[in-house]
Amino acid sequence: MQALIHFFIELCLLRRAPQDLPASATLLKVLVLAYLGVGILVGAATGQGLGEALVQTLVDTALLLGLLYAGLRWLARLPRFTQSASALLGSGAVLNLLVLAPLGMASGGDDSELTGLAALLFLALLAWSLVVTGHILRHTLDLTLVQGALIAIAYNLLAYSLLGALFSSSLFPNRAPAG
Repeated sequence: MQALIHFFIELCLLRRAPQDLPASATLLKVLVLAYLGVGILVGAATGQGLGEALVQTLVDTALLLGLLYAGLRWLARLPRFTQSASALLGSGAVLNLLVLAPLGMASGGDDSELTGLAALLFLALLAWSLVVTGHILRHTLDLTLVQGALIAIAYNLLAYSLLGALFSSSLFPNRAPAG
C-alpha cells in the first residue's frame, strides 16, 4: 500500500507515467473507491451532506471515466483505459486530499489574510491538478503536455458546468431561482 501511495505522489510530481502502473481491474476498483471516499470527505468539508457529496462524486467519477473510455475507444487506444483511469483516479484522490488544507484554512473564521492564503493555495492546487492530468493524458494519448493540459481544462470546465447545473440549488442555497 505504501508503494502505491508513493507511486501516486511520484505521478503527481510528474516523475512517473500511467503506463508504469499495472493494468489491473482490481487496482482500478480500489482506486474508484478511494476517489469516491476522498470526494465525499471533501464534500463534507465544504458543508455538503454525505448523500449530496456521494451523488456529486459519483457523477464526477462517471463523467471522468466515461469520457476517458469514449476518447480511448474513438482513438482505438482502449487497452490503455485501465492504466490511465487508475492514474487519473489515484492522482485525483491525492490532490483532493491536499485540498482539505485550504478548505480548513478558509473555514477558520474572519481572518482575511488566512482566507486569501487559502484561496491562493486552492488555485495553486487547481493548476497543479491540471498539469498532472495533462501529464497523464500526454502519455495516454501521445500528446504534448500543453495539449493534455488544455484537454484537462476543457474537462474541468465541462465537469464544473454539469455539476453546477445538476446541483445548483444545493450548491448555491441563497441564490434566487432563475426565471
